[in-house]
Amino acid sequence: MFNLTLEIYILLGLLVAYLELRRRFANQPLDAMTVFNCYYFVLYVLVPINVICFGADVVRQQYTYERFGHGDAFTALALFFSYVLFCFGYWVKSTKSRNRAVSGGENYYSLWASEQVAKIIFLLGVLTTAIYVVQIGGILEVISRASEARTSEFAIESKYIFYRHFSQFSADAFVLFSAVLIAKKVRKINITVWDKVFLLCSFVFFVYYALSTGGRRPFIYPIILSYLVYASVGGRVKKVAVVAFALIFVVAGLGSMIGAMDPIENTPALVEMARESDASWRTLFAIVYDDASQGLADSFIHFVGAQKATLWQFGFLTDIVNLPRDFFPSQLFGFERNRQMSDEVTEFFLGRAREEGLAGEETLGLHGYLLVNFGYAGMFAVFFFLGLFYKWVHIRFKPAEPKDAVGWLAYWWVVLAFFVYFREGVLLLVLKQQLTWWLTIALLVYYQAKQPASPRSRPAMMETGA
Repeated sequence: MFNLTLEIYILLGLLVAYLELRRRFANQPLDAMTVFNCYYFVLYVLVPINVICFGADVVRQQYTYERFGHGDAFTALALFFSYVLFCFGYWVKSTKSRNRAVSGGENYYSLWASEQVAKIIFLLGVLTTAIYVVQIGGILEVISRASEARTSEFAIESKYIFYRHFSQFSADAFVLFSAVLIAKKVRKINITVWDKVFLLCSFVFFVYYALSTGGRRPFIYPIILSYLVYASVGGRVKKVAVVAFALIFVVAGLGSMIGAMDPIENTPALVEMARESDASWRTLFAIVYDDASQGLADSFIHFVGAQKATLWQFGFLTDIVNLPRDFFPSQLFGFERNRQMSDEVTEFFLGRAREEGLAGEETLGLHGYLLVNFGYAGMFAVFFFLGLFYKWVHIRFKPAEPKDAVGWLAYWWVVLAFFVYFREGVLLLVLKQQLTWWLTIALLVYYQAKQPASPRSRPAMMETGA
């Protein structure tokens, strides 16, 4: 017999599914609301049900789970009403923007200019990756020590280590050039041998960069972005969707597990285990499932814990107050970051103080962050206004030309950045960890501004490479 808490999550799931299926049957394209429905369904429907059914095995924060459990019916209702109010905010202006005119060429990114931007950021990504390899001590050493570098157990003594943020340009160059080739295919422009060579080179550096981080998201974001761009310009998505989500599941499960070990030494052992018998395959699948689930459960478990915190327990908007200073590299400018809020949040969720000099701070997630700063009434109100803002993002960045693959990529970068903020609740992470997205968009806008103003001239320029 279902308990009330589980029934509320099922009701929320049915509501999300109904609203999204209604959009699909109305032949609405994939857009920001589709993504929001998807990750809200995963993070706050599937995850809570998964945690209720499987318990501690699918939770990374064992202390938080043992202390606060999986929440109650009030937790489920808070998540339910947050979704409903967000949707109301998103729908407020929908009648005004539903018939947005498509103007020929407006906000249409030149493919030639996009190729130049891809090459520029690729070279920057290669340069910063090469510097990192030299400082770590070798190509294989970068991969084998990725988990140590990620947790700060292996520290690079340099005032200029902030350059590491720009290594993500390797992944961005691959995704951007993929969007360029998708646009060429859609518009039947010849794809040259050099295009394929550059795509292969950018793919190799993207994979190496992702391996060097010891994390999952550097792999997952480019997969999601490439799929979304392909789907947005009218690509056949059924088989591509299956491949994309299979890759995401494997990376989410095995990626962090291997990242926590020495991948060079342990990968052969994992492969051998998978070959032994059907039982080993089942064991490997269970490991992948639990590991992927643990990473997804963070936001939900953090909200459960935040419900037990008091108002302003971690200060009032202290991360926003410290944001202007924290945005600059502390080692280069010689100042100490104020980590009071992150240290207190980490201790609250882990039951112990964070070790000095090590990474691994815990975040509140957006629900928890709003709750401890504004209370339940404030949290619900902010979700309504976030819906308004999300609609503005959708209107402002959605390409006017449906086949503008590069325009769709810029759109999805902004949309997924909102997801990063939604999951973590830390604005600084959106600004710094996704810094290369913002710089790439700025370069695209700059090159676009240099093109002739006449919309009619742009398609011809894009095909000729003028």
